[in-house]
Amino acid sequence: MGPNEDYDAGYRGREELIPWQQRDQVEAVGSLLEGAERRRIDAEIEAEIAAAFAFAESSPVPEGPELYTNVYAE
Repeated sequence: MGPNEDYDAGYRGREELIPWQQRDQVEAVGSLLEGAERRRIDAEIEAEIAAAFAFAESSPVPEGPELYTNVYAE
C-alpha cells in the first residue's frame, strides 16, 4: 500500500504493528550513538530527503513515452 496505512483495508490490524515498532532495528542501533552524533546523522538524513523532494518537485513532468522507460514487469 505504499507509505500510507492500510489498516482500514482489512489486511491487518493496527495491533500487529506494535511488536514491529518495539523491535525497530534503526531505533535500536541509533540509541547506541551519542546524542550529538545521532542528531548530526538525523540532520544529514533530513537534508538529503528535503533535497530529493525539492528535486522531484522542480523536475518537469515526463512525456508520455518516458513513462515507460526503466519500467519492468513480468
